[in-house]
Amino acid sequence: MVKLQVETLPVPYSTIILHCLKYPSNGVLGLLIGQKKGGKITVSSSVPICHEATPLAPSLEIATTLVHSKFGAQIVGVYFANSSANDKSLNPYAIRLAERISSVTNSSAILIQVINDRLMADCEEDRLVAYEKETENWKEAETMFQGANILRGLQAAIQKKLYRDLNDFENHLDNPEIDFYNTNLGKKLASVAELRA
Repeated sequence: MVKLQVETLPVPYSTIILHCLKYPSNGVLGLLIGQKKGGKITVSSSVPICHEATPLAPSLEIATTLVHSKFGAQIVGVYFANSSANDKSLNPYAIRLAERISSVTNSSAILIQVINDRLMADCEEDRLVAYEKETENWKEAETMFQGANILRGLQAAIQKKLYRDLNDFENHLDNPEIDFYNTNLGKKLASVAELRA
C-alpha cells in the first residue's frame, strides 16, 4: 500500500510546537484542520485543545463539537505530544479522539506526534511524525517537511516568545473570552517572514 503523504503548513506547524513549549512538562492534544486530495493531506490550521496527560472525555467532546461546528469535514486528525521526552508511544487519548473524528467526518483521520526530544531550538530535524490507520494498526505516513525556512521561522517565533500568546480549549474553559482558535497568534506567526508559505 502506498504511504499517505502529510504536509503541515508553517503556521499550524509552529502552533503545534508552541503548544508544546508553553506546557513543557505536560502532554498536549489538538485538532488538525486541512484537506485531503488523493493520497495527500495538507494541514492548514491547528486548534490546541488541552495540556493534560489524561484529558477529561466531556471537555474533549465539547471541544470536538465546537471545532466540528466551525470546520466540519475539514477536521483531518489529531496532534499530540506525550508528557515524557522519551515517550514515543502513540497516545491512547489521541487515538480515541482520531477514531471519534473519523466517525463524525466519515473519513479516516491522521495522527501527528511531536517528537519531544527534538524540541530544542537548534534542532534541524522535523519535529513531527504523521500516522495513518491501516485496518486496525497505526502506520507511519510520509511526512513532507519544508526544511530550513520553517525552522528559521519557528526559531524566530520561539525567540519572540510567541508561545505565551497561545491558548488551548482548556484555557477557554477557565475564561470563555479566550480565543482557543488563536486567531491573533496565527496572524503574528504569518507575519514572521520565514513562515510565509
